[in-house]
Amino acid sequence: MATLNAQRDEPARLFVYGTLRDPELLMRLLGRPVPHTALLPAAAPGWRAVALARHPWPVLARSPGHAAEGLLVLGLTAFERDLLDAWEGEGYRRLPLPVMVEAELFEADAYLPVSPPSLSAPDWDFARWQLNHRAAALVSAGAEAETLRLRLIALRPH
Repeated sequence: MATLNAQRDEPARLFVYGTLRDPELLMRLLGRPVPHTALLPAAAPGWRAVALARHPWPVLARSPGHAAEGLLVLGLTAFERDLLDAWEGEGYRRLPLPVMVEAELFEADAYLPVSPPSLSAPDWDFARWQLNHRAAALVSAGAEAETLRLRLIALRPH
């Protein structure tokens, strides 16, 4: 398994399995376009993205025999990692997770829930989220991300 993100200043690789799979949402959060070549189809073996009862976004749940679909995002800066940490909030922790890209296993960061979800939680559906919640998420993401960027710059200029 390749070890990635050994140093804080190295560009990060992040496995995204939920709303951050949407390139436009990711662009609004980061404040820059993410090149198509920096978004690789990936999967997290032994996990699945599950729906939360009162929220339109998912969390990862351990699930042997399954693999959560997502993207491996390449080239994130330390500031962008901090920004996404702030965006994800207290309910998630960025932790290393093995992911498959084509037939190769890598270690990447992923946002895992602080509180494990119910084992009976249903699978989360990215296409359904895009249809029902994407438009509202795009509107709120830009404004919230700008506020987070300004707060992070004030706390620790990068």
